[in-house]
Amino acid sequence: MRAAVLNGPRDITVTEVPGPRLPEGWALVRVAYNSICGSDVSLYNNAWHGTAFPAVPGHEWSGVVEQAPPGQVAPGDRVVADLTLSCGQCRWCRRSQPVMCPGLREFGFTDPGGCADYVAVPAANLVRLPPDTDLLAATQAEPLAVSLHALSRVRLAPGETVAVLGCGGIGLTLLQAAQVAGAQVVLAVDPLPGRAKTAGLLGAGAALSTPEEVAGWIADAGPDGLPDVVLEASGEPEAIRAATELVVPGGRVALVGYRVGRQVELESARWPLKLMETVGTMGPGRFMGAAAALVARGALRTDLVVTDVLDLTAADEAFRLADAPGTDTIRVAVRADGA
Repeated sequence: MRAAVLNGPRDITVTEVPGPRLPEGWALVRVAYNSICGSDVSLYNNAWHGTAFPAVPGHEWSGVVEQAPPGQVAPGDRVVADLTLSCGQCRWCRRSQPVMCPGLREFGFTDPGGCADYVAVPAANLVRLPPDTDLLAATQAEPLAVSLHALSRVRLAPGETVAVLGCGGIGLTLLQAAQVAGAQVVLAVDPLPGRAKTAGLLGAGAALSTPEEVAGWIADAGPDGLPDVVLEASGEPEAIRAATELVVPGGRVALVGYRVGRQVELESARWPLKLMETVGTMGPGRFMGAAAALVARGALRTDLVVTDVLDLTAADEAFRLADAPGTDTIRVAVRADGA
């Protein structure tokens, strides 16, 4: 089968590799599409953790089951999958926090992922989709699960107001997930005007790009008008600082995006003086089923998020585009043989 192999930093070749072996309880899936997220780009640039080269990247994939043990899925089923492979027994797994498992493996990082014609995963990781589900849209089930996990961690409640910082794939999915949860997105910020514009199209009350615009918005809102919850999706130090300025006194900040090795400096008094709560969040948690159901019923405008689709043979070009996106690029997807 063909696979996009990341041989080292910024070095991808599409080559023939042996087909996956199937341990007991695992399934073989013919990949349709795989979208590229910021984690994949960090891996591409050797700014990631928990992996080693060579690697077959990709964890936001959809496909069709080819082989599976008897049980919840069958050949021909359309599916997505949880990327985590954890022990299931440690304190973090028991608390539905598998990304904290000391023995964690992740498809697309430590184990071969979805930038290939086929991927093998435990059948228990698979989530079956309705037969008419758009498989390109389905690639966004995993980032939606990450978003639902973040909203759960920050305890977002219906009727609360929200700001989203960083309007890439995760940020725009967070924005939509917050709306589905009954919150009002009053502000979205991204330094790329095209992404801010897309956030406005998706219903953000204000969509801004510059620090000056954000400062003006804060001044106009006043303390009472600041959002209850700020969802920070970029991991950039400047955005994290802005999140702590934007949130209402007594409010909550969720740090969803992150950059390995980046440092941020903040006055320690900011937390107690503002009665501010900060929550870190990572991974899909146990939300893949809920996310897949939302995507399948069309609850997300994935067409505004997945902007570019390239063939698997052009995987190197796809990663270069995801790493240095043009004005209109948000999420890049790779199309494999199952599409």
